[in-house]
Amino acid sequence: MIQLLFKYKKKAYLLFWYAFLILIHFIIKDRFQPIVFLFNAVPLIVIIAYGFFLAFIIRKHRPLLLAILSINILLGIYWYSNYYFKTESIQVSQLQTRSLLFWNISRPEHLPLEDIFRKIEEHNPDILVFVEAKKIPETDLIAFTTKYPLYGIIQLQSEMMIAIKGQINETIYKRISTGSNCNMVTCTIKGEEIKILINDLFANPALSKRFDFEIIQSVIQTEQVDIIVGDFNTPYESAFFETFKTDFESFHNYNNGFSATWPSKFPLLEIDHIWISKTWQPLILDKEFNSNSDHGLLVGTYTLRP
Repeated sequence: MIQLLFKYKKKAYLLFWYAFLILIHFIIKDRFQPIVFLFNAVPLIVIIAYGFFLAFIIRKHRPLLLAILSINILLGIYWYSNYYFKTESIQVSQLQTRSLLFWNISRPEHLPLEDIFRKIEEHNPDILVFVEAKKIPETDLIAFTTKYPLYGIIQLQSEMMIAIKGQINETIYKRISTGSNCNMVTCTIKGEEIKILINDLFANPALSKRFDFEIIQSVIQTEQVDIIVGDFNTPYESAFFETFKTDFESFHNYNNGFSATWPSKFPLLEIDHIWISKTWQPLILDKEFNSNSDHGLLVGTYTLRP
C-alpha cells in the first residue's frame, strides 16, 4: 500500500486529509487552537461523505479502494449508532416526570408564541429557557402570562429568558468572555430549590472555547447546579464536555431521532445541550425544527433517580 501511495502521490494528499480528519474527530478533538476550526466545521457525517468521494477518486486502485470503503462503512455504522436514537415515548407516561424546554429563538421581533404554546400543551414543561431572545416586547410577555398564569417569566441579561412553573428566587449574570455569557437562575419548583445555569457561547468556529469551559466549570464547582443548558456552539464530541460527565448526564443518548440541533434545514451539529445532575434520570429528548429558528427546539423529560 505504501508503494501505491508513492506511485500515485498526486492523490496521496487526499488520503492524508481523510486520515487526519478521522484523527482529529476521535483523538485530538478541539484541545489545540490550530485545529479547532477543522474539528468544529467537519462533523463525522461530512468525513464519511468525503470518504466516499475519496473512494470514487481512487476507484481504479483496488487495494486502497477496499480499505477506504471498509473504514467508511465502519464509520457509518458508528455514526448511526451514536447519533440516531429511537427512545420510546411510552416510557415517560408511566413515571412521575418533569421536563425542560430549551430553544435558541434566533433574535425574533416577537416570541414565537404559537410554537411555544403548542409545546406547553404537548409536554407541560416546568422550565422554559430561551437564548437570543433580544428585546422581546412586553406585549408578548403579557400574552404568555395571560394564557399560562402559573408560570413566572422574566427576561435575563444577554438576550436570555426563562419561564418557571413555580417561583424565581434569584438571578446572577456572568460575562464569560467576548460573546459568551451565562445566567444562574435559582428557583423553587414543587417546593424544591433548583439551580439552572444558562449559557450562550460565542459562535466563531475558529477559536477555542477552553477558557469559556473553564469559567463554566468554576461556576459549577462553587454552586450546587442542577441543570446546565444552552447554546454552546460546541459539538457534543468536544473534549471540554468531559468535565461535565462526573456530576452531570447529557440528554444526547436519549434523543428521539437524530441528535444534531443545527442548522434546521440540514442538521449537522449538536451544539445545543441539556445536562442534568445525576440526581435526575434523563428519559427522552424530543426535538422539533421549524421556520422560526435555525436551531432545534428541545424538550428534555426526566425523573428522580430511584
